[in-house]
Amino acid sequence: MNALAEVTRTVPVTPAQLYDRWADCDTHPEWSTDLQWVRLAEPVAVGARGHLKPKGGPRLKFLVSELTPGQTFADTTLLPGGRLTFRHHAEANGTAAADVTVTVTLTGPLAPVWRRILGLDDAATGANEDLDRLVELIGSAVSEDR
Repeated sequence: MNALAEVTRTVPVTPAQLYDRWADCDTHPEWSTDLQWVRLAEPVAVGARGHLKPKGGPRLKFLVSELTPGQTFADTTLLPGGRLTFRHHAEANGTAAADVTVTVTLTGPLAPVWRRILGLDDAATGANEDLDRLVELIGSAVSEDR
């Protein structure tokens, strides 16, 4: 496995709040600005398939590759000769916060080519920025509900 990034942080939202957004694939472009759109064609479950379109890129197939309700969501984009996986995991830490780990991996014989094409040399920065936006969106939604 070729890990491009692993980001671990404590964030001021719960694992359930994070999971609810991760498992709602259609809303990923709201916090992952590299995406134009995401469409999951079936209910969220391991093996569920869909399509996504990165900004400036072609439409690609993806699947839900790992799922633990309330805690873990991973999706794998199916690239010719490669697999790009974003794994999001959150653990309660005894407060109203969560310890989060986001891992980005790229595997397959064409992984080095896809790394250059997709500009993944600084995947950790992108993962941190996406997590910042996601936490901000969750915080905004909680504020509006009050």
